[in-house]
Formats: sequence, structure tokens, C-alpha cells
Amino acid sequence: MIYPNVVSTTELKNRRRLLEKERRIRLLISLFRLGAILGFTTITFWYVTLPHWVIRDSKQIEIEGNELMTVDEIRRLIPLKYPQSILKLSPQELARRMEKKMPVEKVVVIKEFQPPRLKIRLKEKPPVAVAFSPKISQKTPQITLEKVGYLDADGVFVDKKFYQNLEKQREKIPQLKIIGWPQTYLPYWQEVYHMIEQSPVKINTIDWRNPANMVLLTEIGTVYIGPYTSKFPEQLMVLEKMKSITRKIPRERIVYIDLMAPEIPSIKEKKEEKKEGKYAGS
Repeated sequence: MIYPNVVSTTELKNRRRLLEKERRIRLLISLFRLGAILGFTTITFWYVTLPHWVIRDSKQIEIEGNELMTVDEIRRLIPLKYPQSILKLSPQELARRMEKKMPVEKVVVIKEFQPPRLKIRLKEKPPVAVAFSPKISQKTPQITLEKVGYLDADGVFVDKKFYQNLEKQREKIPQLKIIGWPQTYLPYWQEVYHMIEQSPVKINTIDWRNPANMVLLTEIGTVYIGPYTSKFPEQLMVLEKMKSITRKIPRERIVYIDLMAPEIPSIKEKKEEKKEGKYAGS
């Protein structure tokens, strides 16, 4: 006859002790995990609010790569609210916002903690034209031209105050001039500049004060374009063909070249002054 295994009282006590020990270990592990989470949260909060890890003003921002804009002007344009925690700051987001707000091609933002500061490296967009606007003088009724800013190849208008360093480097100032109100020409500038840049006839000035007649000042004379339309590429092609006209008509005799109707271009010439012959008396 086989008798079933009988568990002794001692074994039962040992099992209870083992289960209680396991429960205590699990409780300790849970408490340790909770403490670690609370500790990490506390340390993180302490780091974030640590006064020494905060950008308090723009003087803690180092600028590199600028040649046309001044450091003070760039700092003033940086879209940051002070004080700013370094840990909360996103370098990529700040760089993206700067590229939208400033005349730059690329911005790289680097965070440094000892001491707390930002290092910003940027590549500026060079301007391609100087912008002038008409201005009525308060002293005289005459209209003068005032330099108001610059344009880049993408049609972004930049106020002249942004380029204080450029003003000191005359050799880097663009030769091309645009006259008029920015709201008139900015919507078309990118495509207009692209075509002008490729034109074999050198164009020095675009006078867009009158939207009904864009005027080009070129190496062969003043050119009337009329309103800017899809005919502009054709008008530039006709102007190229007329480049040789100065061989027949002296440059100083040309008042203007009329390309408003490119299929029938015309030239307005100065009238020849009649020379009075001397009377030969007897």
C-alpha cells in the first residue's frame, strides 16, 4: 500500500517565509523603481530650472559667419524670448525660424552648457540689387530717390539697416538698381531677375515707378517695356538683336528704345540741331 506524501508543519512554515520574503523583495523593487522615477523627475526639473543653465539675454549668443550683417542686428532678430532654458530649446526649430526671418541661406545652432550659451553659425544670402523708392522732399516739391534696402535673387526685400557691414564694403554692393515701390515689383522679381541676369545686354537699372511702363537703363540706352507681361522674354531677345544699332545711331542720339510692341520696335532719336551758316558780307 502506497501512502501519499505528507507535508510537515516545518515545510509549510518555510514556504510561508519564502513567499513573504519574495513579497518583500517585490515591494522593495517597486519602491526602488518609484524612487528612481521620482528622483529622475526631480533632477530633471532641477536642471531645467537651474539659473545657471538659462540664456538670459542675447549677449550669451555667439555669432559666426556674418559678413554683411552686424552681430547686434542678428542678435536683435533672433526669435527667442528671454530668459530661455537651454534644455528646452530646440536648435533645429530655432534655425528654421531664423532662416524664415533673416536673409540667410543656412543656420546651425549649437548649445553649450559650460558656460551656458548658444553658438550660431550662418551663411548669408548675398543681395543682387539695391532698392530705391521715390521720396518727396519737404523743402522742395522735387521728387528724390531714397535708398531703402536690398533684394536677393529669390525676391526677398531686406531693409538697408540689416546690412550695416555691407555699407562699409562698397565693393560688395550690387551694381543693379531697382526703383519703385516693393509691393509693385516683389511678386515678379525672382523671374525678372533671372531673365535680366542672362541678358547679353547689360542692364544697370530697372525703373518700375510706373506699373504701366517698366523702364530699363541699359548699355545701349533707355528702353521702354510697358507693363510687365509674358512678353518680357521676347522683349529682351529683341533688345539683344538691337545691340548693334549703336553702330548706326550714336548712343548719345538715342532718347529711348520702344519695345512695348516687340514685333515692331522703334527708336526715338534726338532731333538734329540746325547749324546756322555764317553770313559772308561783301
